[in-house]
Amino acid sequence: MTILYYSKVNVNSNIFSVYDKQISISEIMNLIYNALDDKKEYVKKDIRNFKDNDTGESRTIESQEIYNFSELIKFKDVNEMYIMGKLVRRYPIHGESFDDKTRKSIPIVHENNATSIPFYFDLHSEVITFHVRNKFGYKQFNEAFRNLLDEFIYDVGFEVFLLNDPFKVYERLEMLQKVRKIRSTIIPPNANEEALEDLFNRETEELKQSNITKKTSIFETHKKNDKGINIKARMVKHTLDISKVYIERGYGKLEVEGETADGTHFRYDSEKDSYYNTSIEEEHKDNMEKLKDAAKRGIYSFFSKMKINKENINHSSFIKDKGNKNFINGDIDE
Repeated sequence: MTILYYSKVNVNSNIFSVYDKQISISEIMNLIYNALDDKKEYVKKDIRNFKDNDTGESRTIESQEIYNFSELIKFKDVNEMYIMGKLVRRYPIHGESFDDKTRKSIPIVHENNATSIPFYFDLHSEVITFHVRNKFGYKQFNEAFRNLLDEFIYDVGFEVFLLNDPFKVYERLEMLQKVRKIRSTIIPPNANEEALEDLFNRETEELKQSNITKKTSIFETHKKNDKGINIKARMVKHTLDISKVYIERGYGKLEVEGETADGTHFRYDSEKDSYYNTSIEEEHKDNMEKLKDAAKRGIYSFFSKMKINKENINHSSFIKDKGNKNFINGDIDE
């Protein structure tokens, strides 16, 4: 079986214009639908410094990766709108060639080596479904997809985050006993969902008033501090509560470092440890019709999970009451 990943495409630079009804998410998705083709490219350059073993001199090599869409299929009617195709990564491979005359190995670069990932992009839910390849992971995919969207739609900036499974978020974070570091990143949500929690809406309004399109909060305590961060203190608790609501819906990410009850070092990364996923048969992973069917089922299942999670779990806080054995360091700051 092959794992399928799900990423949320978020309108970022113009999101407050969406809130003010100057433009809608559906209008922006239609712009994407009409604009995407296999012509535009996103070029990512990289500079590498190394020491020449023969001469001892420092040398610099500039390489680049090129990303583009290919084999696009578009479909739109009153019930659905989607784009299927491949995201192609072209990149150089550094290797060696053996010279028969000098009997030495010579460094060479194989240019234009390529690998591709098939995807299904549902423009109604703004969710992309894909799997990964060797040397083409989900971070590269999300970064490339985001930058290509920015290339196609000049006056709109985007963010792309993996969707998170809310049940996995709880499962992982309940393992923590002592917290050393918290890093939370959130962005204003696409404004096409039902009314959400007051906490979610209040934070979104504050971002809008401040004209902030990405907010990162970092809390740390020294490793020799035996108490760890007091996550029940109002400031920290508020940040964690906000993060939970946002990352569940694909509007950010959360990283937490600390220790479990037995003193084992623990690191939680929402993108690595609680991403939402389904699977597809290995022999079907590159069949676009099979991928489309699996993606539709997966997207439906995700939103069903979100509905169940909203009905059955108190969204008010990661932090439970004072008697909770999880997150025990610190007292509640009322």
